[in-house]
Amino acid sequence: MGPANKSQTSPNTFLLMGIPGLEHLHVWIGIPFCSMYVVALVGNVTILAVVRAERSLHEPMFLFLCMLSVTDLVLSASTLPRMLCLFWLGAHDIAFDACLTQMFFIHSFTAMESGFFLAMAIDRFVAICHPLRHTTIFTHARIAKMGASVILRGVAFFSPHPILLKHLPYCRKQIIAHTYCELMAVVKLACVDTGSTKRYSLSVASVIGSCDGFLITVSYVLILRAVFRLPSREASLKALGTCGSHVCVILVFYTTAVFTFLTHCFGHSVVPQIHIFIANMYLLVPLFLNPIVYGIRTKKIRDHVLSSLRESELEELRLGMSSCNNSIPQPLMFILAGIPGLKSSHGWFSVPFFLVFVITVVGNATILCIIRVEKSLHEPMFLLLAMLSVVDLSLVSVTVPRMLGIFWMNAKEISFNACLTQMFFIPSFYVMESGILLAMAFDRFVAIWHPLRYATILANNMLVKMALAVLARAVAVLAPAPILAKRLESFQTHIIAYSYCAYMAVVQIACGDISDHIVYGLMVLVASVGFDLSFIILSYGLILHAVFRIPSWEARGKALSTCGSHLCVIALFYSPVVFSVLAQILGYHMAPHLQIIIDNLYFLVPPMVNPLIYGARTKQIRERVLRIFHCHGD
Repeated sequence: MGPANKSQTSPNTFLLMGIPGLEHLHVWIGIPFCSMYVVALVGNVTILAVVRAERSLHEPMFLFLCMLSVTDLVLSASTLPRMLCLFWLGAHDIAFDACLTQMFFIHSFTAMESGFFLAMAIDRFVAICHPLRHTTIFTHARIAKMGASVILRGVAFFSPHPILLKHLPYCRKQIIAHTYCELMAVVKLACVDTGSTKRYSLSVASVIGSCDGFLITVSYVLILRAVFRLPSREASLKALGTCGSHVCVILVFYTTAVFTFLTHCFGHSVVPQIHIFIANMYLLVPLFLNPIVYGIRTKKIRDHVLSSLRESELEELRLGMSSCNNSIPQPLMFILAGIPGLKSSHGWFSVPFFLVFVITVVGNATILCIIRVEKSLHEPMFLLLAMLSVVDLSLVSVTVPRMLGIFWMNAKEISFNACLTQMFFIPSFYVMESGILLAMAFDRFVAIWHPLRYATILANNMLVKMALAVLARAVAVLAPAPILAKRLESFQTHIIAYSYCAYMAVVQIACGDISDHIVYGLMVLVASVGFDLSFIILSYGLILHAVFRIPSWEARGKALSTCGSHLCVIALFYSPVVFSVLAQILGYHMAPHLQIIIDNLYFLVPPMVNPLIYGARTKQIRERVLRIFHCHGD
């Protein structure tokens, strides 16, 4: 214990270390964490939307599942965004009160999740052992009371935690060796004996965990006894099938929970990285696994989702579609259908689309401002990055606002000339982005193969010529698209089964021979994406050849690290289009809604991810952003 002048009652901030000893891997660790967050968000929102829309799912099991999904959403929102800021932006500071708030939410909602697992186990017990009384026992009023009691228990047991920690004196070393504000990690920073606080916390965790675990075990023992008494093997398997998803999720949740608890009690020799990793798994894995397991294993949810996804034609298309025998002349207006078969989910789709738009605008505008202000960034790589940001901003500006108009205001009409304009600009900016990624691959090739001549080869006049070449190619390749579409005289319908005016979507509703248009589309794909991707692969083949000739492993790692962010962006940019092309070549015909979602990924994901990856992976940009935040904080 230090003297009084070495402590303070309530520090202003704590510093979250992340995963000690793995700081150099934080950026890469952030990628699976971000993927978990996206899956948890989309999966749990989907479950809530399906249960809300389908009245046949308004049953006890699915109502408890909704409560579990809400709990998962709150838990993920209170942990993952803060972790990603730590991993990608180096934002280690967290205010003392924010730390206590995060701690309360994590522990209380984890307890609530355990309580909802118990409620679901009781529901399965009653459904199998007392099926005739299931609906009378689990009335909506009783379900609401059970949900309220689970919430009250979580709040009552864990409210004392922030109050107790608020009044502890803390040493000046305010570094939390964790990725989030975990109770035991914070208690270690106190300058007084915290034995009573630790005992209270461990007692609460053990009481809640052991009681819930014991009652769940009893429930399933009784369920198994009832199931094995059934005369029919088929009936036994059917009864057990209703519990399969619940058992899978329970095993994942309690296995990691027990390991974490035992580590706090007895595992003082456990390596900190392993302990923190398991603690993160205990929090994060159930959040993204729950919707996946319940969505796949629960027949009613699975059938509802699949029935929505299998609607290959929107009702509007069925009403509006006519054969070429009853064709219509070139219309003044088209109707954009959005995403066929998923009209009822347009409101939900608009949320991630809007978030993508905001992140893209803020991220790319930030990169442009930093490169403009910071003279040390006036280098070829960063000037090419600035070009990429301008193209990304242009691409989302011509796509997302129009999509949000469809999703939010049902503004589906678009004039024929506006459709042709969008048809030209969207693929043009996409081809420009592909060309800039090729230029950036060439930049990395020159930097590694000819480092002494780098500045002379990629001088400013060369960069201007490369930019003009990328622009000219896009205009030359895509200018025929609206001209060819303008020459189409008759159409089967005026409804375009897309969320934007895609060239092939317009061509496919035209009457007459469209083989020339298909050939043109393939030529554009080969001349842009095929050409660029081939030379990018060649560039990186030569880069790897040069790197592995370097004798020092450290020098190899440093050379490859300069290419890391570029490779991530290339993989995200080309993966959707390669997947789509391969699917068509191999004869796999995707449902229209799936094809449209993948096509939207072409245009939306790279503009959003580019600034995040380059901002996180590029040291100069990251440091500049952090300096700006520190200045605002001061």
